[in-house]
Amino acid sequence: MPESAKTSVFRSVCAAACLGLAAVAATAGTATAKNYNVCGGSPGGLWSLLGAGLDQAVGAAEPGSTVTYQTSSGGYANIVQVTQGKCELGIIHVGEGISAQKGREPFKEPVEGFKVLMVLYDWAPMQWVVSKEFADEHGLTSLADLKEKKPPLRLVLNRRGILPSQLAEADLENVGISLDDIDEWGGKVEFQGSKNASEIMQNRRADMWVNATFVGSSSIRNIADAYPVTLLSVPEDVVEKMVEDYGAKPFTVKAGDYPWLDRDVTTHAARAALVVDEDMSDEEAYKLTKAVLDNVGKIQAVHNSMKDFTPELMQSLEALPYHPGAQKAYDEAGN
Repeated sequence: MPESAKTSVFRSVCAAACLGLAAVAATAGTATAKNYNVCGGSPGGLWSLLGAGLDQAVGAAEPGSTVTYQTSSGGYANIVQVTQGKCELGIIHVGEGISAQKGREPFKEPVEGFKVLMVLYDWAPMQWVVSKEFADEHGLTSLADLKEKKPPLRLVLNRRGILPSQLAEADLENVGISLDDIDEWGGKVEFQGSKNASEIMQNRRADMWVNATFVGSSSIRNIADAYPVTLLSVPEDVVEKMVEDYGAKPFTVKAGDYPWLDRDVTTHAARAALVVDEDMSDEEAYKLTKAVLDNVGKIQAVHNSMKDFTPELMQSLEALPYHPGAQKAYDEAGN
């Protein structure tokens, strides 16, 4: 074979080999990509935005990998979904995780097959919103005043069986008030979703509404636009009890946080966390946690309420155990 022909064949073989290696590399890269399902809450809420942020963070760290948001009835359901392998990731309230581990309602026995990857936020305070006219008429500035004054209170709580309504009932119980007491005072208690509850308050068909929601939430703003309102404080001993029982965080809604609030109001805040099944491999839990550590800005960007999301926040939980793979990522990061 002439030298020029030999050279041509050699070059063709090399080119084919290079293409083959490139194809193998591409296939290997695709093989490492994974789609994770994250169980959240209703569509369109903050949890769905957090799902989108997780997708962006994981995709940035592992090109081709995705996180797909899956609607759910909330954190209690997500614990079950994760431990049954129906979702790789689940967003829960910390209080829901503690209830699961203690076997409190809605669980019939302790559930321990899940671990934490990260805290997502800890600034959703219980806000006891009350008509200012009603508060002034009955001399109310604190939940403790309800027990003393026994007013004919029309109270709206969140839907039964979810954490915010459970926290509300626990707050009342810790100051010595049952829902039956409110009925005996000539009042009324009803359970409604956030949207309906806000509308009931706006229409003056209730005197007070409580929910675990961010300061400045549109639901509270809409009520305050309809007529003057204020907030009741939660006594400090009750806050301490909620920290112990539900992993809550002490929180102060400061004077000026709302244009109509002229004093600091003590309360406690619900916290949210991302959890996985305890059988997830250490390597996978490590990669997911590191993906977010390396792309914190992706989470911060989903909503202005997430601007305080930090690596320090991610690992700040003591009430529930972290997955060993997540802890390895934090240790390596030096946090």
